[in-house]
Amino acid sequence: MEILKSVSKFLALPLVGLVVVYQKTLSPDHGPQQILYPYGYCQFYPSCSEFARLSLLNDGLLSLPQIINRLIRCR
Repeated sequence: MEILKSVSKFLALPLVGLVVVYQKTLSPDHGPQQILYPYGYCQFYPSCSEFARLSLLNDGLLSLPQIINRLIRCR
């Protein structure tokens, strides 16, 4: 099981990179637009993109169902 989790984490690294790029460019909570939303935009804490980043780093691709569920419930 540990081998599967390690492989899953390694394969998730490109997705983590995409999430970070999204956060730095398009995210209303983390990017340049945060000036427009001083109290944040996301209804969840941590924000959906931060949740996705942390989940992918901790659990790898095994966390994709949780991330998808969270994104469906987001605005």
